[in-house]
Amino acid sequence: MRLRNLLLIAALAAPSASVATRALADEKDEHVVKLSQIPAPAQEAIYREAKGAPILKVETEKEGGQTVYEAHVKQGSKEIGIVVDAEGTLIGRHSEQDEKE
Repeated sequence: MRLRNLLLIAALAAPSASVATRALADEKDEHVVKLSQIPAPAQEAIYREAKGAPILKVETEKEGGQTVYEAHVKQGSKEIGIVVDAEGTLIGRHSEQDEKE
């Protein structure tokens, strides 16, 4: 009976461990860098998308195996994230406030 209970517990816990492992693997590995340290096309795209607004910080991160660059830009009272790739292609824009919630 005891062995059966242990096997049942192990069988129920295995999927949970798999989900936890996948969740950790999906976390972004972000590193703050200087704007001058990223590729020139990415810098140009960030400047273009910021439209003169202050750039607060730049992060480099991996998304789907690709290195992308996210600039945090102050636009009015909001902080916006601008994500570009090394070639300067805009990947997306988002509210940093929404990301923190």
